[in-house]
Amino acid sequence: MDAHLRDLPTGKTKVGFLEQPGRQEGREVEQGYSAAAGNWQQQLRALYSAGREAGRMVGMNRELTWQVAGCWSCHWSGGIVWLRTQTVSVRIVGAHCEWDKRELAHRYVDLGEEYFRDLVLVTFSQFLRKYPLEDIIKITNKITELARVCALDKLGAVFCKLLDTPFTAKLCSLTSLPANYDDMADCCEAEAPLRYQCFVKHKGDELTIPPAGTIDSDATCTAFKANEQTLLETHIYEVARRHPFFYGPELLYSTQEYKGVLTECCAAADKAACLGPKMNALQEKILSSAFIEKFKCSMLQNSGESALIEWFIVRLSQKFPFADFVTISNLATNFTKVHKECCQSDMLECADDRADLAKYMCKNQAAISTLLADCCNKPVLEKFYCLAEMAGDNMVPVQAPQTTDFVENEDVCKDYKEAKVDFLDKFLHTHSRKYPEFSVSLILRLAKKYHAIMEECCDTHDNQACYTKVLYELQPLVDEPHEFVKKDCETFKNLGEYGFQDALLVRYTKKIPQLSTPTLVYLSTKLASMGSKCCMLPESQRTACAEDDLSVALNVFCTAHEQTPVSPRVTICCTESFLDRRPCFSALEDDETYIPKQFNAATFTLHAFCSALAELLKHKPKATEEQLKTVMEKFSALIQKCCAADDKEACFADEVLESSSF
Repeated sequence: MDAHLRDLPTGKTKVGFLEQPGRQEGREVEQGYSAAAGNWQQQLRALYSAGREAGRMVGMNRELTWQVAGCWSCHWSGGIVWLRTQTVSVRIVGAHCEWDKRELAHRYVDLGEEYFRDLVLVTFSQFLRKYPLEDIIKITNKITELARVCALDKLGAVFCKLLDTPFTAKLCSLTSLPANYDDMADCCEAEAPLRYQCFVKHKGDELTIPPAGTIDSDATCTAFKANEQTLLETHIYEVARRHPFFYGPELLYSTQEYKGVLTECCAAADKAACLGPKMNALQEKILSSAFIEKFKCSMLQNSGESALIEWFIVRLSQKFPFADFVTISNLATNFTKVHKECCQSDMLECADDRADLAKYMCKNQAAISTLLADCCNKPVLEKFYCLAEMAGDNMVPVQAPQTTDFVENEDVCKDYKEAKVDFLDKFLHTHSRKYPEFSVSLILRLAKKYHAIMEECCDTHDNQACYTKVLYELQPLVDEPHEFVKKDCETFKNLGEYGFQDALLVRYTKKIPQLSTPTLVYLSTKLASMGSKCCMLPESQRTACAEDDLSVALNVFCTAHEQTPVSPRVTICCTESFLDRRPCFSALEDDETYIPKQFNAATFTLHAFCSALAELLKHKPKATEEQLKTVMEKFSALIQKCCAADDKEACFADEVLESSSF
């Protein structure tokens, strides 16, 4: 694994005015590059000579580090001396030398101007969600121009700062920031290292943006033909501001798909018939990606990097069962690093390191999987997405370590105590390869239970007799999700998706009646859609599909509940480890402490039929299934009756009063 993938250096540039906090810094940074350059030219010329001499001394195949004035380290590349703000080893290979991985110029050159600019557009669209596109474009162009100057000026790399500095400088230079974002504006008073983190923290602040409307096929195709770039930039902006934690590279891949749909459908005879279903599918895909990415960011925020590394060990071991533990461990560490960068809104570094990771995987196909070839032949933007989303191998290696090695080996406690983290990661790797039909959450729950058992058993006198019983203690954890999914899929089969949604609405309204009716309807709708997705799969794939999808859906729900908590029972489940949330919600009993709502006919409207069931339950929480069935049948009949009446609303109001008396 390339070193820079595993431990990219970080640091802080210290050049006079660039260290001063406050809003004024933004304007000073923009004005200061050219003024600062002259002060360093004499030292740069000396470093240039030193670099050439060093190049002759060490040749092109050895590592070299040298320091100047105890502050800067530099290296030579093709006759150009580059400075950087870290005193670390620099690898010189041929005429190429790595720049500091956080330099603006480095990212600009690595990514290319178009990709760089689009990522900057994503970043500012997510930070400044209230700003119009025109203002975001102006800011994006300024940052891109700065990066271009940094890349072209061979003496200017040192002044191009860490990646977050020009971003926060530009944000703090906006005179309209306090008026639009009072809390975010306070970030400009923070010290430089904390300022960007402060902005990231506030970019997810609650903001109501209306959902995108129905696409006008003729107008869209006319705009696409007139100015393709403007339409694609609008798409990036609108998606980014609605999903402030959407990964930049993923959004640009989605934009590429959007362009492909427009290219195809705008040439079709019936543009509307072509665009409608394709745009709906793309929108669903965008929402799904946004929720999955938010889930991983929440995992990082709430449980730390180790939790996400373990998640990736499981997922990658299931996908690439022929890869050994060392390979999977390295991949999991670097996938986590890339996701952390995107979660922290470091889109440029995230995109660059995604490309490096994809390159590494494609160079090491033999050690990972023979199925990577198709993905590796794709362009850079598509390559990582393909590698991350590919189905993987479905075979269990014959020579793979056995799960019994973790319970029957007499040296288990010795191995466990010598390297607990490594030992438990190997437990994850082995079980994931052997049980591809298990959900990621299930395997992590097994590891959590195994860890607790080993802590107990390895401190006893007869530890082997203690831990050999572990398989029996793990079995209930395996049975529970299987039975849960089996029961729900039977309900889905008997009732269909619509009836299944009603059953889920009844279930969760009785469990958590304090939730708002729209939230209950949304939750039941999302869970019902998983039934139509997962229950149609072969039985061996259903549990993993349902549990992993539920983990993502419950994270969306818990994130919303955290902002406006209404139920202590929900708070308890949501503050559980992400892998225990679904079992916690499944185990909730009906809330017997709930005080029924007073009946209010105004909550039953002709336009809110989906909400009627939840409202009836809040009014009559002790209603039996038979009573609910009778009332809903009556309710369906009155919908048909009142929709044919002259005064629909009056008809509906009168009938509701009669139908609710049970």
